[in-house]
Amino acid sequence: MPGPDFPTGGILMGNDGILEAYRTGRGRIVMRGKTVMETIDEKTKRTAIIINEVPYQTNKSTLVQRIAELVEDKVLEGISDIRDESDRAGMRVVIEVKRGANPAIVLNNLYRHTALQSSFSCNMVAILDGHPKLMGLKEILQAFLDFRCSVIERRAKFKLSQALERKHIVEGIVIGLDNLDAVIQVIRETSNHTVAKEALAKEYGLSEKQAEALLDITLRKLTSLERKKFIDEANSLSESISKLNELLSSKKLMFQLIEQEAADLKSKFATPRRSFLEDSANGEVDDMDVIPNEEMLLILSEKGYLKRMNPNTFNLQNRGTIGKSVGKMRTNDNMSDFIVCQTHDHVLYFSDKGIVYSERAYKIPECTRVAAGTPLVQLLNLSDGERITSIVPVNKFVEDQYLVMLTVNGYIKKVPLNAFASIRSTGIISMRLVPGDELKWVRLCRDDDLVALASQSGMVIVNTCNRLRPHGRTTRGMGAMRLKEDDKMAAMDIIPSTTHTMPGKTVSRVRDLSPPWLLFIAENGYGKRVPLNAFRQSSFNRVGLRGYKLPEDCRLAAVFVVGEPTDDDASEEQVVLVSHGGTVNRIKVKDISIQGRGAKGVILMRLEHAGKIQSASLISAAAAEEILED
Repeated sequence: MPGPDFPTGGILMGNDGILEAYRTGRGRIVMRGKTVMETIDEKTKRTAIIINEVPYQTNKSTLVQRIAELVEDKVLEGISDIRDESDRAGMRVVIEVKRGANPAIVLNNLYRHTALQSSFSCNMVAILDGHPKLMGLKEILQAFLDFRCSVIERRAKFKLSQALERKHIVEGIVIGLDNLDAVIQVIRETSNHTVAKEALAKEYGLSEKQAEALLDITLRKLTSLERKKFIDEANSLSESISKLNELLSSKKLMFQLIEQEAADLKSKFATPRRSFLEDSANGEVDDMDVIPNEEMLLILSEKGYLKRMNPNTFNLQNRGTIGKSVGKMRTNDNMSDFIVCQTHDHVLYFSDKGIVYSERAYKIPECTRVAAGTPLVQLLNLSDGERITSIVPVNKFVEDQYLVMLTVNGYIKKVPLNAFASIRSTGIISMRLVPGDELKWVRLCRDDDLVALASQSGMVIVNTCNRLRPHGRTTRGMGAMRLKEDDKMAAMDIIPSTTHTMPGKTVSRVRDLSPPWLLFIAENGYGKRVPLNAFRQSSFNRVGLRGYKLPEDCRLAAVFVVGEPTDDDASEEQVVLVSHGGTVNRIKVKDISIQGRGAKGVILMRLEHAGKIQSASLISAAAAEEILED
């Protein structure tokens, strides 16, 4: 019994409600109408949602009217037209989807806001022993079997009594036919019917019913052929009586008869199933079903305010321009991080105290460029004085990926990504810190990837991730770089294994200008690209190589890995710079000069009126192309 079958068809979502009804007698079954997607215009690739079946007890006309009202009220978006094309051939409601809209998202919104998805409440009450009772499937089936057994028993007893009575009469008739001449003589000698009946009963030992039946026989049944029929009938009745007695004395035979009669009913009245079951965890439409998985920007401020914006909020600008403001900043608040992710991603929030929190990206309120953002304390259970310093979007928690963590004072460690698959609302420990240290950078990596570390003084270490031994969440890690006095870590980035071929020794002069490059950004607004081949792999916990020759009063702000091995200088990657004053500038990476490790760099952002570079973020080539198309 997979589940109920409704006359209007439809789809039953999951089996949780069905199983609950089977166990307890009460359950809630989620039903959906049956729909298909059709392309109505091959040139424009426009799609329509066709409704062929609706849930049980759902009125089609009311459903169509409700959809039209929701479209008019802008509750349902992405629908350009709705019409009812139903006829004698069947139901057909056409919902045209607007060009550019996602039909799957539109359909999920229809499930959420209309009766195209509804629920049916099971209430399995039956009459048991003359009283109504709520029963589960096992109990109600047992009651049904008991009822069927009682029906069969009463039916068999009734048939048995009839067979015995008929056999008794037939036996009397056979006795009369065996003595036909004498019976006729007795009848002729009597004066009336009553006397004849009494005479026959006395003469041949017949009962009153047998004598009555013998007197009622017509002349045509006095032939020898008719006598044989009565004898055969008596034998048949004896056989039936024997079977009925055997049935009444055996429960097993009763159950076999119940099974046979059920099979006969099935073969006679069976119809194809109309409602189909879909194997899903539940039929509820959650937020992810109605929210498109689109690219988005997350902007984090130092004071703990988070903004989610569309990537086309900022227009592309040229190198050396002042940029566009991200909005009015709060007093003494600056931008801290600027990342790109998908709306369905898990966003891991790492705090300066080494605690990690998790939340879906779409749960961050979307806002405009001039909005202030949402305080993280409203989204996460942060303790007093705790700040979020790194945000890592994760699509799936796979086994071959790790999180590399780096502190300001130069401690580094690698933790398997799946260790963070389940994070409670109060957060869990991601790294144990020494007093005075804080967790600042967290990045995704694989064992074959390279880790690029840079200090504020411009020193660089590049090494493979497999040189880092995996640690547990609650450990401190190892030294990343030997820092000079007053020097701290400035940046960390990951170089995918498919994009690098590191040389065996240091190359003092730049000869190979091919990608990938390390993009250096200094606090004074200068920057440059340095080929990765200008460096060599060096062990962790060393001084490192000089990557940027900085002025005395300037420090390194960020380092990124840019360019793919197959890319030329026309790469569409872009870097977003954010100043202390909240000014944002987006620049094409290809516009930044390729220079050597000791070069000064070129101006990326003029900061005469905007302070220093506070943070920088890289937008991938694919994301940049989408923004340009928008």
